Amino acid sequence: MEIKSLKQLREADERTQRFTPGGLGLDRILTPESAAQFQQELVAGLDLAPDVAAGTRQSFDRLRTIYAYGVLCYDIFTIVDGHALLVIEQALRDRFLELRLWTRRRPMA
Repeated sequence: MEIKSLKQLREADERTQRFTPGGLGLDRILTPESAAQFQQELVAGLDLAPDVAAGTRQSFDRLRTIYAYGVLCYDIFTIVDGHALLVIEQALRDRFLELRLWTRRRPMA
C-alpha cells in the first residue's frame, strides 16, 4: 500500500474530474471544486418516499455522504455501488416485515 500525505489525500482524483454534466469529458476536465459540486448535486436530488423505515433512510443518507468523497478517491464509487444493493435489500426486508405484521393483525373474515 502506498502511504500518502494528507495533502495527497486531499487532491481530487482526475478520473472523477472527467465526469461532467455533459458526460464523460475526454477532451476536458472539471476543476476539483466543480467536480465536488457536480457529484454532490447528482445525489442531492435523490429522495426516499416518506414511509421508508428510519434504518434504511440512515443507510441511504450515509451512502450519499460517502459518495461525495469519490471526488478524492474514485474507488469509493465502487464501494457505494455495492452498498447501495444492500440498502435496497434492507428496504425490501423492512417492507416485507411491515406487510407480515400487517397481515397478522388483520382480523379474519
